[in-house]
Amino acid sequence: MHSCIHAQLLHPARDQLHPGVKYCKCYCTSPRGPHLRQTRYSGVKVKDMPKVKDMLQKSKEILGWDVLELCLNGPEEKLEETRYCQPAMFIGGLAGVEKLRAERAEAVDRCSVMAGLSLGEYTALCAAGVMSFEDGLRLVKVRGEAMHEAAAAGRRQLMLSVAGLEEGRVRALCDEATAAEGSGAVCGTVADLFPKGYCVGGTEAAVRELEGLATKAGALQVKVLKTGGAFHTALMQPAQDKLSAAIGEMQPRMRPPAHTVWMNASAEPCRPGCQRPTITALMKRQLTNPVYWEQSVREMQKEGVTEFYECGPMKQIKAMMKRIDPEAWKNTTNVVV
Repeated sequence: MHSCIHAQLLHPARDQLHPGVKYCKCYCTSPRGPHLRQTRYSGVKVKDMPKVKDMLQKSKEILGWDVLELCLNGPEEKLEETRYCQPAMFIGGLAGVEKLRAERAEAVDRCSVMAGLSLGEYTALCAAGVMSFEDGLRLVKVRGEAMHEAAAAGRRQLMLSVAGLEEGRVRALCDEATAAEGSGAVCGTVADLFPKGYCVGGTEAAVRELEGLATKAGALQVKVLKTGGAFHTALMQPAQDKLSAAIGEMQPRMRPPAHTVWMNASAEPCRPGCQRPTITALMKRQLTNPVYWEQSVREMQKEGVTEFYECGPMKQIKAMMKRIDPEAWKNTTNVVV
C-alpha cells in the first residue's frame, strides 16, 4: 500500500500508519490565506509551534512584512492579492507539514511522494529538501510580485472554472472565444483538475465570451474565479522571465529531492537523485504552462500510492480527489492550519 500527502490531514479510519506504506503530501494554492491562530495541536496553536514560529520570524526579514499579522488581522482584500497570498500559502503549507509531523511523524518521515498545485509545487519542493525554507520563500516572493505586475500590465485578465464538458469541447470553445475578441486575445485551459473539470485563463473579453459559450454548451458549472490574473497563460511571460532569472541564480544552492516530486508542467516525477537542471527547467516552464493535476494524481496511483495527505489552509485538493477517484478520496486526509 502507498500513500500521498495533500494539504489538510488525516483520515479518521487511519489510526495507525504501517511499514511499507508510501505516503504523499500535496499542497494547494488559493486566493485566501491561512489563519494560523485557529488550529491547535495538543492545545498548542499551530502558529506557536517552534518550527512554525521560526518560519514566521524569518519571513519578516525576507518579505519585509508580517505574514502572521496579515493572516490574523487582514485586511482580507490585501491577503487576496497574489503578492501577499502566495507567501502566506507557502508558509501555511509548511506549517501543515509540521502539524502532521507532530501528530504522526511517520507520515512525514516515510512519505515517498510530494506534489503541489501551482504555488503548492514550491511548498512540495521545499518539503522534499530541494531548497531551504529561506530560498523557497525568496523565490515565492519574486513569483508573487512578478505575477502581480504581469496581471496589472496590458489588457485586463480573468480566470474561469468550467465543469461538465469534454476536454476537446472546452478547447474548441476557447478557440472560438479567442477569435471573437480578435487580435491579442488569449483564452485557454490552464489546469486539468479532474475529469471534465478545468480552469481557463486569458484576456477578460475572451474569457467572458467563453463564459457564455460554455453555459450555452451545457456545462454543469461556469464560474469566474477570484484570482489576481490569468495565471499559467502566455500573459504571465514577463513574470516567468523574472522568475526564471531568480531560479537560475538559486540553482547552485539547490539539492536533489529526498522524495519524489510530481511536477505541474509535465505530470512526471522528479525522483530522488534527480539533477538540479531537470528540476529548474520544469520550474521555469510552470507559469506559462497548464497544470496537469488529474494526470499527476493518476500517475501516482499507478505507482501504488493509496493514501493522500493535504497539508495547508484549504481543502480544495480533497474536493477534487472525490471527482478523480472516490476511493482515493476516502483515503485523503486534511491537515488544516
